[in-house]
Amino acid sequence: MDSAEILTLPKAVSTRGYLEDTSVRRLTLDLYDQEHIAIRRYLIFLGLTSEAAQEIVQDVFLKLHEHLLACGDRSNLRAWLYRVAHNIARNTQTAERVRRTNPLETQDFERQLPAPESSVEERMLEAERQRRVREAIAALSPAQRECLMLRAQGLKYREIAEALNLSVSTVGENVQRGLEKLRQMV
Repeated sequence: MDSAEILTLPKAVSTRGYLEDTSVRRLTLDLYDQEHIAIRRYLIFLGLTSEAAQEIVQDVFLKLHEHLLACGDRSNLRAWLYRVAHNIARNTQTAERVRRTNPLETQDFERQLPAPESSVEERMLEAERQRRVREAIAALSPAQRECLMLRAQGLKYREIAEALNLSVSTVGENVQRGLEKLRQMV
């Protein structure tokens, strides 16, 4: 088909691809606005650096745009985003042979200490509480930590199951056992 034939196509046909692309672009941007911070936080929780997490977030939304342009399933895009982010993160860690570390140990908890006007005793108690929480979280299995983190992000069990490729009952069990361990240790 030459350019003269394209120009004679009905307007609805010639602009259809453009309109679909615009709606896909808008949906991708809306989801980015809603989820990019939470997904980045989740990736950092998995042990990635801030820079690596940001790159993966960009890759995730690029893949989302491609998925939508290919008329992919739109039924649960939030879980789809987390599943893709999780898979890319794991592939990145495997490829680089990076040993998974507890990201909570790398966070700067000292910046979160109580205000200077609190007493020495209050600051020591807060530091002790933070230490116990870190130890309790470190004692959880990786599956329990991941399920609890995604639940804390507001995902439903079904969405967590889709994101981590687990059954809903396994997610529920991991969340329940993780919470029980945390209660016992903290």
